[in-house]
Amino acid sequence: MVDLQKAKDYLRIDYEDDDAFIASLITASKLYLDNACGEFEPSELTDLAQLILIEHWNDNRTLIGTVNKDIQHSLDAIIFQTRYCSQIKDNESGKTE
Repeated sequence: MVDLQKAKDYLRIDYEDDDAFIASLITASKLYLDNACGEFEPSELTDLAQLILIEHWNDNRTLIGTVNKDIQHSLDAIIFQTRYCSQIKDNESGKTE
């Protein structure tokens, strides 16, 4: 999972002024993925999705904004793969819904 230092490294931020804000973005990005993917195991792929969201939200701090199509496509692809792989693992383990 993404922690504060990993997010700050990705954002290329070396000061502490926005630490609380970045921490809230980390929490929000985790909730976003939980809602989009359901139950999932954290991986480098889900970390990347979190970092994409964190960067986008950090760079666009307005109430009304637009989502870049490249960002949306990347997130959609990661969410699809995360959902798909979780379903395969559930089926292999015999887990039923």
